[in-house]
Amino acid sequence: MHKIIAAICCFELGFPACAMASTNPLPGATPISPTQIHFTSTADYRVADTELHATLSAQASGADPAVLASQVNQTVSWADTQVLSSVHGLQWHTGGYTTMRTGDKTAPWRVQETIVVESTDPAALLPLLCTLQSRLHIEGINHTAALKAIRQAKNHAGVTALHRFLTAVKQDCAVLLFSGKPHLGGINLQAGSSPMPIRPYPMMMAAVREVPGPVVANPGVSRGVITVTGTAYCR
Repeated sequence: MHKIIAAICCFELGFPACAMASTNPLPGATPISPTQIHFTSTADYRVADTELHATLSAQASGADPAVLASQVNQTVSWADTQVLSSVHGLQWHTGGYTTMRTGDKTAPWRVQETIVVESTDPAALLPLLCTLQSRLHIEGINHTAALKAIRQAKNHAGVTALHRFLTAVKQDCAVLLFSGKPHLGGINLQAGSSPMPIRPYPMMMAAVREVPGPVVANPGVSRGVITVTGTAYCR
C-alpha cells in the first residue's frame, strides 16, 4: 500500500494547464516549479521462530559468600559437563555473576550466576531444560527467529516496498496528466523495531515447581515492517 502525503501544483489552473505550465512555459514567464509529491509505501514481513533461547540461574543463599560461590560454581560446572555438552550444536554462555546481601538474618548472602542457552533445534533443548531445572532456576524460555532468516525477510520486504513506491509514483503522476518519466528525489528506507513475537510464550519457573517436569514452549512468528518514504517530481 502507499499513501500520498502532500502534492504541490497549480491545481486552480486545472490538470492540463498545470501539466502544460510544467513542460512548456511561455517565453519570458517565470518557470513554474515541477510538481512535487511525497510518497510513503510499506511492506510487512513475518518470520517463523525456529530457535529456542533459555535463561537459567544457579543460586545459593547462606552465611558465607565463599562457600556459596563454590556451590554455584559446582552447579554451573555440572550443567556444562554433564548436561549441555551431551547435545551437539548447543551454544551457551554465562550472562552475569552476582554476590549480594539479602537482608535475611538466617541467609544474609546470595550468590547467583546466569546461564543463557541457545539452540537451533528446540526439540533437543527442551528435554535438557527438564534436567537442568533439578538444580537451576529456569528464569524464562522463548522462541526467536534466526538472524539469517530475519535479514532475508527484511531484504525481501525492502525490495517489495521500493517496487510499490516506484509503481505509486508512476501511477499518481499519470493521474496528474504528466506523461514524462518521473524524477526521483530523496528516498529513505527504514526498518521497524526489532521483530516482536505475535503472542507471548510460556515461561516455566523452577521456584514454583515442587517436582521437576517437562518444559513446554510453543513457537510463534516474529514480524516487522519496512517503510519507504521519498519525493518524486512529475514531468
